[in-house]
Amino acid sequence: MSEYYARFLEALAHGSVQRRTDLKTGSEAIYCDDNLICKDSDDTVSEPDLSEDIMVQPHLVLFGAGHIGKALYDLAVLQDMKVTVLDPRDDQNNEQRFPKATRLVGEYEELLDKDYPDIVAPYYCIFTHGHRFDSRCLLYALRHPSSYIGMIGSRAKIEHCFDQVRENGITDNLLERVYSPIGLPINAVTPQEIAVSIMAQIISVFRKNKSIITIDASVLAKAATKPGIMARIVRSSGSAPRSTGSMMFVTENDIVGTVGGGSIESHTIQIARQMLGTGESLRIEHHTLTADQPLGMVCGGDSTILLKRV
Repeated sequence: MSEYYARFLEALAHGSVQRRTDLKTGSEAIYCDDNLICKDSDDTVSEPDLSEDIMVQPHLVLFGAGHIGKALYDLAVLQDMKVTVLDPRDDQNNEQRFPKATRLVGEYEELLDKDYPDIVAPYYCIFTHGHRFDSRCLLYALRHPSSYIGMIGSRAKIEHCFDQVRENGITDNLLERVYSPIGLPINAVTPQEIAVSIMAQIISVFRKNKSIITIDASVLAKAATKPGIMARIVRSSGSAPRSTGSMMFVTENDIVGTVGGGSIESHTIQIARQMLGTGESLRIEHHTLTADQPLGMVCGGDSTILLKRV
């Protein structure tokens, strides 16, 4: 089953997928445009009880640690987004300015000569210092699967970068994917205002389909490499703290992801650890989230959690 999660993660690198689940057996399968990509068992999920359109939560990749990069990072932290910052300047790209980001410090030639498998379907934002490396970063972004590519600059500078990447085999069809000038047109002036316009554009991209579910890629990555219990919300209503599709992976020594925090999460972790000890392979837990129910949660609503051995 670990191979299933690895292929699931690989498929998400190229965009959204559909997950179909048979809640009676727990069997699930991943489809793209009605074509089967992978399934977690030999069972056929032909008439699923649950179908979800899924994409990976945004992972911002910032080429440039200057004023705009810092302002955009601050907005991303407020939304619990993952952020990776690439910049050779250790006086800018450091822990003090980007404490919750992955910081890659080195010359762009060196940094752009590598692949980063932990970054799935990235949202690339390009604003290198002095714009000297923008075209190299743009070429890198266009050659890797991504959900968003944005580049700052004047129209003349943008066209100059486009000409440079065309010389490296990039077609105009690919260049149409680039949001440039970056950000929504709100007459932004300061770095903070520009960051707001960029973040608003990023949100408009990944929230374009209101029904799509965003998941944490690190949950799938952990399930692809370790045995454990995958817990995910398969039904949610009212004011439940997490929506359908939220996932948490529990091993003997580790927990990745969340199904809502508080007593519902503590209870789910307890059940998962029990399943690890007893060998139980599948369980469905239904919770009514009111003060008079066993969990004592007052948020209201209902949440149904599927727990499955991986």
